[in-house]
Amino acid sequence: MARTAKADYQRSLRVTTLGLPDAPAAARAALPVLEAQDAAGRLATGQRLLDLLSAQTSIATPELVVPDSNQPHRRSGGRIVYSLQGDYRRRRPSPRDESVARGGRPLGRIRVPHRTPARGDTVRASAFLHTLLHEFCHHHDAEALGLLRSFHTAGFYSRLRHLRAQVEPPPGLTGRKRLRPKPLEQPGLFSQLLSFFKR
Repeated sequence: MARTAKADYQRSLRVTTLGLPDAPAAARAALPVLEAQDAAGRLATGQRLLDLLSAQTSIATPELVVPDSNQPHRRSGGRIVYSLQGDYRRRRPSPRDESVARGGRPLGRIRVPHRTPARGDTVRASAFLHTLLHEFCHHHDAEALGLLRSFHTAGFYSRLRHLRAQVEPPPGLTGRKRLRPKPLEQPGLFSQLLSFFKR
């Protein structure tokens, strides 16, 4: 490993948290991402979440791209052996202003495809959010930690778990299920008999 890569790797190992000053606001901003039904909705709600996370961590906001296409993948022997759920790219700074890329675009770009690799189904809402947060961690590594390379170290995954714990709702409260109250059930004959004998 080159000295710079080794230094980035060691720094990534050492930093284990990614705290948010207003985690409840971030959690509220994540809910519309889970509710979005199409690529355009995920783009709009995901970008708002990235704006808020970036503001709370005092870094530049990355650009979000949500193509309405299948995740890139490779097959071997008729099976999918690799799929790319999302990626983070760092653009080259503009020669005139190093805080932005050419054309005034953000330096960071996060791409999360809307569809699964083989069948082209919509990616589950929780998986989409998880990938979005994963790629935001790479962006945070570049912007806040100053890493030229964002490695998948134990520290990286610790930061991601910390971020997810602050942003993601508990299991069972994701997607449309969260908004639909459970219908009241009429007691059946067995329930009526059971309550009769409990008296």
